[in-house]
Amino acid sequence: MCLLVIGDGLVSTVPLPSSGDLVIGRSEEADIKVEGSGVSRRHARLHVGSELRVEDLGSTNGTFVNYERLERGSAARLAPGWMFELGSTMFILQGGHHALHSRRLWTHVDFEVRLAEECARAGRCGAQFVLARVRVTDRRGTRAPLHDVVLGCMRPGDVLGACAADDFEALVLDASFDEAREIVERVTSRLRAMGVEVRSSLASYPDDGRAPAALMTHAGAEVERSSKRDASKRDASTSIVVASASMERLYELVERVSTSEVNVLLLGETGVGKEIFAERIHAWSPRARGPLVRLNCAALPEALLESELFGHERGAFTGASAAKPGLLETAEGGTVFLDEIGDMPTSLQAKLLRVLEERSVRRVGALQSHHIDIRVVAATHKDLEREAHEGRFRQDLFFRLNGVAIMVPPLRERLEEIEPLARMFVAAACQQQGRPTLEIDAEALQALRGYAWPGNIRELRNVAERAVVLCTHTTIAREHLPDKVSGFVQSRSTKRDERVPPADPSTTALKAGIKEHERQLIMDALARTDGNQTRAAKLLGVSRRTLISRIEEYGLPRPRKK
Repeated sequence: MCLLVIGDGLVSTVPLPSSGDLVIGRSEEADIKVEGSGVSRRHARLHVGSELRVEDLGSTNGTFVNYERLERGSAARLAPGWMFELGSTMFILQGGHHALHSRRLWTHVDFEVRLAEECARAGRCGAQFVLARVRVTDRRGTRAPLHDVVLGCMRPGDVLGACAADDFEALVLDASFDEAREIVERVTSRLRAMGVEVRSSLASYPDDGRAPAALMTHAGAEVERSSKRDASKRDASTSIVVASASMERLYELVERVSTSEVNVLLLGETGVGKEIFAERIHAWSPRARGPLVRLNCAALPEALLESELFGHERGAFTGASAAKPGLLETAEGGTVFLDEIGDMPTSLQAKLLRVLEERSVRRVGALQSHHIDIRVVAATHKDLEREAHEGRFRQDLFFRLNGVAIMVPPLRERLEEIEPLARMFVAAACQQQGRPTLEIDAEALQALRGYAWPGNIRELRNVAERAVVLCTHTTIAREHLPDKVSGFVQSRSTKRDERVPPADPSTTALKAGIKEHERQLIMDALARTDGNQTRAAKLLGVSRRTLISRIEEYGLPRPRKK
């Protein structure tokens, strides 16, 4: 007979005597010492003999047996396989043929009940756990019972269920996301070593949801989620690097927005990676199983754009030899990403608005509409609010698209990410060319950090790929960068290179003076326009959004209109 103890990231087994009393608590004199939160110094007493009982010793936070609280000072009978809790620490009594009770494969129905119980426990004592999914996509002829392999990689006390045949769900209890990810990676490595192809996903409580349905939905998205606690998140396929506090907050906002059905408007300069964030929003959403359909509104003429977006019937126009569903129809159950929405013709804006309001689409040349279930994520490099205010974009469509607006900052405001992004792009280019990964020397990195990057991440990727092509050694140097990036300028008179010196620390005072001057200009403009931000922005020659951003950056009070 033994006691399985699970709490505060620790899992241990305590052998029990054949008879006697054991005090459990935080005290040094306790027979079973527990450091978990919510545990009293002398919390409970375990009576071992012909009958097993747990007695509450007047604890502050109470003792729970199978999720039912004991009255203060009372005792309850225990049986092998039963569970009791002291604060955030869980105890499972094991013995005899029941010793592997917690190691069995649970049915999906039983697993859902246990998940609900675990959500209640974690909510009550502030614990955390992770729900994992491991789905076998190809057995490759293997007939071995795979659940035994999965159980062998998990910790005692973790719970494994069967969502379907070869589709496992697991509760990794009292574990951080990173700890659970290590366990799942151990499972997938073991299975792949057997020639079995698998996909996995994770959802953590409470970050990804506090209810069983939300956790199930998140884990069922079948996407690999990188830890939010990693200081430098990388994904070579999506070019996202998070190495600054502002991008960390943006990344978390995208995760929270993804789980909802609200439309999202991505704003930012060309090349900042708006499409990458659109892909993330779809991948982390409940619509991840559905399609992600992309359309660049600036890349097609109006007539073709209408046909691509809404579809057409046979004979609707010259050349329409067959009926064709539009992108809105093909995105049924998924997400539509409308890039450069600010360049959509006004006539199509009205039709798109009707689609979003009525949730139905009518093909060109059709008499009837079709109901559709889609979510819209739009992106633009324009100040869409200003465009709507000045009549170049429908204001009602702007409000419909602007469920949540997310501003992606330019690369020049994310200096911490230039180096990791550059290294990532270089590594990807080297892999594509089949050569060892190149290093980047200090001078080249200094030049990369000192450049303004008007083309943002897209331009940085092009520069990295160019450098890999030009570099014939093992290290990328400053000479492998374009002149405008490296600081070398070709002299017309002497035809020789002159190096433009990099930014000096003494420029800090100059930058501070420029900011103070800008601050004073903003204050003057607001005073001259009686606090009208739109007029003040026009006076300064910037967008209203930029003005508001500067007001917040400088901590300026917003004067009320007179």
